[in-house]
Amino acid sequence: MNRSPRIRIPTGMTARTAGAGCEGSALIVTLLLIAILTGLVVDFVYEVYVDTSSLSNWGNAQRASLVARSGQALSSEFIARIRDEKYTDRREVVLPVPLDFGSGVSLMVKLEDESARFNVNSIILPNGRTDEKGLSSLKKLFEYLTINPSIAESIADWIDPDSEPRLIDSENGAKNAPLWSMEELKQVQGMDSESFGRITPFVTVYRTGNMININTAELPVLLCLDHEMTETLARNIIDHREITPFENSGEVQNISGMGAIGQRLLGRISVKATSFRVTSHAAVHDITRVTESVMDSSMKISFWREG
Repeated sequence: MNRSPRIRIPTGMTARTAGAGCEGSALIVTLLLIAILTGLVVDFVYEVYVDTSSLSNWGNAQRASLVARSGQALSSEFIARIRDEKYTDRREVVLPVPLDFGSGVSLMVKLEDESARFNVNSIILPNGRTDEKGLSSLKKLFEYLTINPSIAESIADWIDPDSEPRLIDSENGAKNAPLWSMEELKQVQGMDSESFGRITPFVTVYRTGNMININTAELPVLLCLDHEMTETLARNIIDHREITPFENSGEVQNISGMGAIGQRLLGRISVKATSFRVTSHAAVHDITRVTESVMDSSMKISFWREG
């Protein structure tokens, strides 16, 4: 005679409490599954958000870049108009932007007269010889800005084609060619970060020749143009141009006290801009792009940077 199997219930546990234990285990498993699924959903949503944000930022960055470049194009039209003017008396100008780029988009375009700066490359002539007047001017500029003037000698050795040092070790690692960028000055012997910061507002390497626009040059640059130029005379030039801009370089001789200095300045000064630094700053929502260039009045670009 076969007997039906018996289910043994532990002492103290009834069938009802055993069923309740099974239900409790199922609830725990269910809660764990819900927690895992919730985590997966949150992670998925986050990844989608990151990808969407990245795509949006990339699109805004591309649009900002295009807007900034349009600012460079806008500056070309303004430079073309300046080219026909008799003189240039504004060192810096912020251009009006006639275009509406839409909500959340802005553009600012600034032009600076690069001809107001001293051209460091001009201290060495195209034939490789030193322009002694130019080198003397650079030394005087360094002295006025409380920078060691011997650095000017090191710059000359960096540029000139020979290997004859003016100072001890000043030809070590020299390029023996014109400077291509302002950053190269940091490689010149003796040029530390503090000196670089002081000199950069007043010098350039992005144009040809040594002509300085006396209508826009700042006092340190005017002061360095002649070994006898005093701060008082330089300020007299500034005071004169603020009332009546110079229409030709010969008018500088009319400045009180100028004397023979004015005659020596002829051939080193001009009254209009021939080279311009253009900074175009575009913003699309929270994304910005800045393009910077230096171009001459024929629109030839000698420097370009975007960031």
